[in-house]
Amino acid sequence: MKEKHLYIFAGVFVFLLISFFIMNFAMKQKHKGVNVEELVKNIVFGVSKEDIKNIEVYKQTGSEPVRMMFSQKEDKWYIPTKFNAKAQKNRIDRLLNDVLEMTGKVRSSDPKHFKTYKIADEQGIHLLLKDEANKPLYNLIIGKKGEDYNTGFVRFGGKDKVYAVDKNLLSSLNVYGEIDTLTQFKDDNFVDLQAVEQDKEELGLIALLHEGKRMIVKKVTKEVEVTNDDSTITTKQEQEWVLVTGSKEIELDKKEVDNFIRDVTKIRGEKVVDRIANPLDEMSKNSRYGFSQRSSAVVFQQQESKQQQNVIIGNAYEKDEENKAKGYYMNVQYDGLIYHLSKSTYDKIFKWMDDLPEKVKK
Repeated sequence: MKEKHLYIFAGVFVFLLISFFIMNFAMKQKHKGVNVEELVKNIVFGVSKEDIKNIEVYKQTGSEPVRMMFSQKEDKWYIPTKFNAKAQKNRIDRLLNDVLEMTGKVRSSDPKHFKTYKIADEQGIHLLLKDEANKPLYNLIIGKKGEDYNTGFVRFGGKDKVYAVDKNLLSSLNVYGEIDTLTQFKDDNFVDLQAVEQDKEELGLIALLHEGKRMIVKKVTKEVEVTNDDSTITTKQEQEWVLVTGSKEIELDKKEVDNFIRDVTKIRGEKVVDRIANPLDEMSKNSRYGFSQRSSAVVFQQQESKQQQNVIIGNAYEKDEENKAKGYYMNVQYDGLIYHLSKSTYDKIFKWMDDLPEKVKK
């Protein structure tokens, strides 16, 4: 091989070697510039909604923290910090979905920036997700609201990294305004105010007691004739509601009795105000709220078990300038909860004492 060709090959080799080192250096610099911690990712992982059975929310304010708690029993959520009232399932689902679907990236890794995001232990709102044994699964600290409405800042308890996230957990917790002025949680907004929700198919008797009078409606089974397609006549059993007066059973207009059952089996309260938790409570609170034997009441009896469940209406909780009630205390005895009941709902229920006896079947 001629000397000239050797120089050419040597030059090409040196060129390729230099190119290799340049490209390798560039690739290292490129990867060096990518911080995995700064990539958008799920913040909470390894936990499903089914794993979470208890939720604790608190914020340090002075010597005592303000606190709100939720606990799941079977398929229902309750609020132990609000008389153990029933919680709205959709509100809890929204909160858990936001936490589990939340994504974000690291905004800061230095504790000196905690004040900027209002996310120090004593500044932020602590959100603890716990399992059935009340063991913490995650401890999130929520800072101030984000630059955009549906954004925010979170970090894990005991950790320094602050994440900018795509969910506004403050809104999910019904916290608005500046968190450093928070003095209490608006737990009323999580309460399920469907105080009474009976399944009419499982009921066998409904009674109203009001002003010393009583009205009883019960479900009876009757044989009815049915004309078949081939014009033959057979009998079958049907259930219907009748009005009981003494020994008589008066057939009622089906549409009207359906309206009556709808009004008395689904009763919404305005606000949960107390709970009767034990016999001592019952004695003192029956007197305080007016739940005596002569109170107005709605009584439900199950068809199969004959179990009786009572809803007792007591004193007016407020009166207007003419000394007329604006609403009444209502004790759903089988839940132990005491609600405010609006006067309009009260009137709608007990108006049936006069109206239903007139709605006979024609």
